[in-house]
Amino acid sequence: MTYDQALTFFGSPGAIGAALGVTRSRVSQCRSAGGFSYPMQCVLEKESGGELCANREDDPVRAVKDSPA
Repeated sequence: MTYDQALTFFGSPGAIGAALGVTRSRVSQCRSAGGFSYPMQCVLEKESGGELCANREDDPVRAVKDSPA
């Protein structure tokens, strides 16, 4: 899932942080990094009751690893 998908579902960075058990500052760091790690996405998927779907392709660390050199 993308940051924007999570934001649309939860409604605010604070609500995302509450679902993840992290601060708003950490959520902001995720936004700046390009999204949520896959493990964080899995937590958000569970907290959304399956409305959001974790996707390894949306993990910003994976995107960096998969980019051409």
